[in-house]
Amino acid sequence: MPSWILEDDCLAPGRYIRIVYNGPNPFLAYQSTFSLMQRILEIDPSDYQERDFRWDISDDPRGFYVRAIVEKKMDSRTTIYVEIIMQGSQPSDSSKNGNLTILIGGRIKTEYKLDSPFQQSSIYRALLWLYNFFFYFRIRRGYIKICNDWLTRVSKAYRELLKI
Repeated sequence: MPSWILEDDCLAPGRYIRIVYNGPNPFLAYQSTFSLMQRILEIDPSDYQERDFRWDISDDPRGFYVRAIVEKKMDSRTTIYVEIIMQGSQPSDSSKNGNLTILIGGRIKTEYKLDSPFQQSSIYRALLWLYNFFFYFRIRRGYIKICNDWLTRVSKAYRELLKI
């Protein structure tokens, strides 16, 4: 079924907030990710997904890679996606120094479903464009500000957790 989708990066013109850490127990950041997201974004467990998790135990230090996505519904049309990417290495002795790079990003997606033949007509699309331009535009800008604030708070929480 066709739809009209509007997407924006919350951190435009950049894409990610980058945190680089060298110190003891970098894997703690991964272990705390869900609780941080739950506290800051006020999400349900079903809104949090780990899309990719890799853990290499063949070496010491042990390398890991994690990609987590949080999907936060704002209203019936708009969803904010927060993405956390972590890559680092954790020594088998967690008191020894390891390294970690965290990328924090977000985007906002608004989707208008075009189910019926009338909704697929050029008249309806023109009215939808006018509605979005004159009314919903300010709401989306507010959501982008909220998303930007959340990403800043997540970055600050990771920095406090890792004592950077």
